[in-house]
Amino acid sequence: MNKKVVIGSRESKLAVLQSQMVKDYIVCRHPQMDVEILTMKTTGDKILDRTLDKIGGKGLFVKELDRALLEGRSQLSVHSLKDMPMEVPEKLPILAFSKREDVRDVLVLPKGCDVLDPLKPIGCSSLRRKLQLKEIYPDMQVKSIRGNLQTRLEKLDSGEYSALVLAAAGLKRLGLENRISRYFDTEEMIPAAGQGILAVQGIDGLDYEFLKGYDDLQAHQAATAERAFVKYLNGGCTSPVAAYGEIKDGQLKLTGLYYEEKTGHYLKGYKTGNPSDAEKLGTSLAKELQERCKVEYKESGLQEDNKKEPGKVWLVGAGPGDVGLFTMKGAQVLEQADVVVYDSLVGQGILTRIPASAKLINVGKRAGHHTMSQEKINQVLADEAKKGNRVVRLKGGDPFLFGRGGEELELLTKEGIPYEVVPGVTSPISVPAYNGIPVTHRDFCSSVHVITGHKRKGMEYDIDFEALVHTKGTLVFLMGITAMEDICSGLMKAGMDPDMPAAVLSKGTTAGQQRVVATVATLKTASDQAKIQTPAIIVVGKVCTLADDFAWYEKLPLAGWKILVTRPKENISRTAALLREKGAEVLELPSISIIPLEDQSRLYQAFSHIRSYDWLVFTSPAGVEVFFRQMEKKKIDLRSLGNAKIAVIGEGTKKKFLERGIYPDFMPSVYDGNTLGKELGALLNGTEKILIPRASLGNRELAEELKKTGAQVDDVPTYETGYVSSPLINEKKEFEEGTIDLAVFTSASTVKGFVESTKGLDYSRVRAACIGKQTRAAADSYGMQTYMSEKATIDSLIELVETLKRSEEKWN
Repeated sequence: MNKKVVIGSRESKLAVLQSQMVKDYIVCRHPQMDVEILTMKTTGDKILDRTLDKIGGKGLFVKELDRALLEGRSQLSVHSLKDMPMEVPEKLPILAFSKREDVRDVLVLPKGCDVLDPLKPIGCSSLRRKLQLKEIYPDMQVKSIRGNLQTRLEKLDSGEYSALVLAAAGLKRLGLENRISRYFDTEEMIPAAGQGILAVQGIDGLDYEFLKGYDDLQAHQAATAERAFVKYLNGGCTSPVAAYGEIKDGQLKLTGLYYEEKTGHYLKGYKTGNPSDAEKLGTSLAKELQERCKVEYKESGLQEDNKKEPGKVWLVGAGPGDVGLFTMKGAQVLEQADVVVYDSLVGQGILTRIPASAKLINVGKRAGHHTMSQEKINQVLADEAKKGNRVVRLKGGDPFLFGRGGEELELLTKEGIPYEVVPGVTSPISVPAYNGIPVTHRDFCSSVHVITGHKRKGMEYDIDFEALVHTKGTLVFLMGITAMEDICSGLMKAGMDPDMPAAVLSKGTTAGQQRVVATVATLKTASDQAKIQTPAIIVVGKVCTLADDFAWYEKLPLAGWKILVTRPKENISRTAALLREKGAEVLELPSISIIPLEDQSRLYQAFSHIRSYDWLVFTSPAGVEVFFRQMEKKKIDLRSLGNAKIAVIGEGTKKKFLERGIYPDFMPSVYDGNTLGKELGALLNGTEKILIPRASLGNRELAEELKKTGAQVDDVPTYETGYVSSPLINEKKEFEEGTIDLAVFTSASTVKGFVESTKGLDYSRVRAACIGKQTRAAADSYGMQTYMSEKATIDSLIELVETLKRSEEKWN
């Protein structure tokens, strides 16, 4: 028998308590054993801004714990069984089930309230609860809420929700039974499979004799039936399937809820059988309810009556690529999307604006390479809207200019699904404009004509070239690069002067913008020599001769450079805006996320005597935001800070105070923690009391410098930094292919976040512009080519980027 056992646990208070219960069982029966608890934050705990069905389901709560078992860092994991996926790896079997705690769901009201507030939503974390709540409270709004139990209760008591629906088991285990306002019986709200049961998981091949006697037979049999029911229906986070098994008088009664996602129909039912046949019972009930649903709704003719209210579809034009050309209405609609159906021609800057909570559907749509047929796309839009979603069809350019938007609307109209069209800036106008070509000019032409250069395979062009030549206007061909030779030949055969100016414009409005100006007779040869790539357009007309004279975009100081700017996902970057003003294509990606600590007891303790502090010292804009957010939560008046002076590390942190009408008293000459500590320390007499609310892994030298003066320093962690990455942009691939010229880092944390998102990248490929010493040191530690701004300010950082660009141009 093992002498030492490590139990893996999520780090929430409830999870640790549940692991402690298993530890106590083992130690009580085997006092000679050394049992430890290893806590870790799972992916599901880190991503709190999206519902589970959008980020991968319940498996995100166990992935890190499974890895610890496989790597031998732990020998057991303890889970709430309802949080475990239905498929469990053979190497990591469930060893035992605990005796079941109260299985019911409960309603929790804010402290001091005894009735529901109809103006605020009920918060709950699962589709299962949402569906059943609509029966119990048909007039109440229901809204998703994520986070551990304490976090949810804090949101409730702060006034965000009228009530929460939670599991009684968790509240009781934490001694919070007094918060329960109402119990839902198991018939009006069927629990999640496994609710109230703890699952102890191990790794195949180890000796677990020390767990003998822990497994509860009735809980084991009930859980087996419940999980078999859900597994057969492929239910979980993405579908509100529910099941509850109860053994009475030697029989197992299984109650289940089946939901048909396509139609929104659902049924409840039950089946009784022998507990020893639990798995068969679960599968049998699932099959029966599935069949009943098909038969009953078909026979009653309720298919149409009981359909969910359809959502709505927006066809949104994303423009030619430059995020600055995305319309304000398009941005507003995109921010509120539940589902985004996007194609390959949408600019990366716009893709980064898709909300993290949205479901993403990539349909390809680049010349010759379609991920999904047009007919299938049409059906996807209709199907997603029928589920009640706000669906954005995000299309490069404009939806109605060779964007096949009309075809997509045909099915929506037929199905009675509401829709709107948001026009986009179209490439036939914008791309020539970015290349100094006005498509009309009264000295050269009085008309412009837009033609598709694409033709169906094996077919001749259905284009009247003679009519186009007779217009004497500017001709713009879209999707015509592969047929350039045929287009130019057709125009010349129709009588166009072979010396007519023509241009091919590639990747317009982006850093990769390229222009070739020639004649109709020579354009194909010149294009091949320049190795022009799609997307590109062909412009034919005398206005093409103006390109060199009118070119403006390429004259901007940072034109032609694609720059990665990393930032906290909560921030809109001033850095990115300034770089875009100077012509850079900016890929603005979140690399870190600010996560307020669940336990703010030390900060609250500081709040209780906030007037006693002489200095409040802030080392980041995030620290300021978290500090004031917690003040609001505890209802602490801003005037309570009147006695304290404010010290900030730099301009960004200072700005956060200025937004609140507070002018900081001190800012160091160099914006880093060491200088802040030394220069502020020089102003102290040693009797001061100082509060530093900041990141849990902040620079310790700041506090040490201040303590040298004799001052009392309360160094209080208020938040931690998490790392995030874009599901749409492959940063690693971009650097490996050399399409990004420079990475701009404004903190050491953003460097680390970037590295987390690009594991396996050869960082010597990365040129990094850094705002200060600590940021540069972080980039240096990974072997990047680093450059540091003269001052630790955004303006100085932009100057550095311009200097690097000029230097490259000089050597080229």
